[in-house]
Amino acid sequence: MLFLAGGYEFAQQEAATPPSRKRLEFLSKAFDQLQHDLLFVTPYEREILAKAGVRPNPTWKGSAKLERHLLNVPGAGKIVVLLLPPLPKGARQVPQNLIHQVENTVLDLRSSFKLVVAMSPWGYFNEQELLKSPGPHPDVLLGSGPGIGITGMLAANGHTVWMRSFSQGKSILRLEVLLWPERNSTFKWTEGQNVRMTLFGLTDQYQENPQMLSLMQKIGTD
Repeated sequence: MLFLAGGYEFAQQEAATPPSRKRLEFLSKAFDQLQHDLLFVTPYEREILAKAGVRPNPTWKGSAKLERHLLNVPGAGKIVVLLLPPLPKGARQVPQNLIHQVENTVLDLRSSFKLVVAMSPWGYFNEQELLKSPGPHPDVLLGSGPGIGITGMLAANGHTVWMRSFSQGKSILRLEVLLWPERNSTFKWTEGQNVRMTLFGLTDQYQENPQMLSLMQKIGTD
């Protein structure tokens, strides 16, 4: 099992006002306690943190460039996670050269890894443009940014599982890969056969973590 998060866990790009320093400090310490296998922090969030005087943890990932990170799945092998860079400043659509860069990177990696996952800060409509392109596409696209949340959708003619975080939080998306994707032109994801997608709403049925409650009481939140 792998535990991934991001982007825009610290601040939403379309928010009217940025979070307070107190909230950012709490989130920073809370995410350190959660111990994700990979936490994607976008350049926009890093700028917000810097302005508030909150120093990012060196283990957090994400930058202005496309990044590759190898993660080991215990007992199964390695997968690769691509962290897509933000769109160029002022751009409303994904430039074709950036789409080609993602496609070429996927092509380069897919034969060497059991799963190619892309994490995107582009928002719903720009991620849709990537999935409409000729490909090859990532096996899994974990989206964030402006637009609706998606519990799980089979996109790119069944070649990509597309999930998007919900902007209001209070939920966790779980992706279960039941069978690794086959590296041939006929492979498609099929819900319940080789993949399963689930949304867990963090309602009152879940008990609070004592360490997290202690942190909230110590720092306080606004």
